[in-house]
Formats: sequence, C-alpha cells, structure tokens
Amino acid sequence: MNIAALRVLQAQLRAKGATPGSVDGRMGPATRAAIAGTLTRLDPGTATDWRGWTLARRDVLCLQALCREAGLDPGLLDGWWGPQTEYACGQLAHLQAHGQLPSPWRDSFPVPANPNSWPLERQADLTARYGKPGANLVALELPYPLRLAWDTATRVTRTQCNAVVRDSLHRVLTRVRRHYGLEGIAQLRLDLYGGGFNLRDKRGGTTLSTHAWGIAFDFDPMHNKLPWGRDRAAFARPEYDAWWHSWEADGWVSLGRSRNYDWMHVQAARV
Repeated sequence: MNIAALRVLQAQLRAKGATPGSVDGRMGPATRAAIAGTLTRLDPGTATDWRGWTLARRDVLCLQALCREAGLDPGLLDGWWGPQTEYACGQLAHLQAHGQLPSPWRDSFPVPANPNSWPLERQADLTARYGKPGANLVALELPYPLRLAWDTATRVTRTQCNAVVRDSLHRVLTRVRRHYGLEGIAQLRLDLYGGGFNLRDKRGGTTLSTHAWGIAFDFDPMHNKLPWGRDRAAFARPEYDAWWHSWEADGWVSLGRSRNYDWMHVQAARV
C-alpha cells in the first residue's frame, strides 16, 4: 500500500470513529491499533481466517472492508492490492474530498476555469500574449525538487518558463506539494520532469509546440506516453485527481483530460 492509499485508509478510520493518529501516510502504532480494531468490528468474511495473514495484507483488507462499507466495490476481500482495490481506493479518496463519487471516467470533460485568461493555442494568440517563441523567459525556483525523467540521479531545482506564467506555475506546484507531500510526490512520480521550454515543433506535427513559448511542461513521460489514452496512462488514474485539480484551478489544460492523449503534458493555452 502506497503513501497516498494509507492516507485514505487513515482518513476513513478516523471518519468511522477510530483513532489512527495523524493522516500522514505513516504506519505507526496508533494506525496499526486502529486497523486491528476496525477489522474486529467489521469482521470481513474471507476465504481463510484473516487473523493469520501478514500485517501488510491485513492493512489492505481493512481498506477493502472500509470501501465496501462505503458502498464501493474493492473486489474480493482478500488483502491483495489489485486494480479493483486501487480503483475503489481512488473513489473513496474522491468521496472523502468532495462528498460525492467522481463521474464515470470523465466522459465529458468540463472546461476548466480560466482565471489567468490563457489564450487559445493559435500561434498569433500565443505570440500576442507571451511574445515571440523563445523570448520572455525567466527562471523559476521550484517549490519541490524534480528529477530528470531520463536521468533520475539528476535533480532539478529551477526551470525556465515564460514570465507571464511564472507566478501561476509556482502556485500550482505549491498546491501539489501541500496535497501530496514530498513522499507522496515521489511515490506517484510527480517529480519526474520530462521538460519545459524547448524551441521545437509538435511531435507528429508541423507547427510550433507550446513548449516553444515556455508555457508547457511534461511529467513522467515513461508512464504517460504521447499516444496512450486513459486505459494506459498513469496520470488518468484517480489518485492523480488532485494533481490535475491543482493545475486546472489556475486554468492550465491537460491534453490527456481534454483530448485523451499526451497525458504527460500540461499547458497554459486553451484547446
């Protein structure tokens, strides 16, 4: 069970009257005792006696049982972390945060707010707002360190971006750090940096990429490849909802969520 899932479990334990301690994604004595007490209360029916299972398996079982208690389907109550349990955990996280379940697979993508009046992705509009491609670039000290996706031993603590988006980009990444914490960021690979400013054409296209204006950024490209849709891209999973909400609050656009390809990519331009 990863850090984000453990936080969901701790929050649900607390909601059901247990005392797991802080909702911090750390397995301490208080969380361990709360899990044991909740399993005793729910006494989930399992094929074999869960009391003889490993602690890690009982942790997953407790989350599965709490999901089922909340009306969600985690699959078999077997203590194994699989796709159905992962999906139910994401649903429970959304329910905790918003008081309702997410819309199934976001079939109709709601257009995010545009508080910064980002322009349409047309070269004339982009140049009018951001200047010529490759111009008006500034350095940004990042709210949390990144790692190069192709050389993870190399840390990135600052990046170039267009001056117009600098403050917004800092706000977005600050929200991400506050929500996930540094351990959660690493666990979900939100620190794997695929690049920002790059004076080049679109991959598979003949017009300039939004990267050429320093208003687009890529993250975790190995797990969110350009042609992949929501059936394969990691960033399409529910545990990344807060990641996208952090960007969309400032009007940034995900090509994955809006067009269902290039899930690594986010930009300060409307499509």
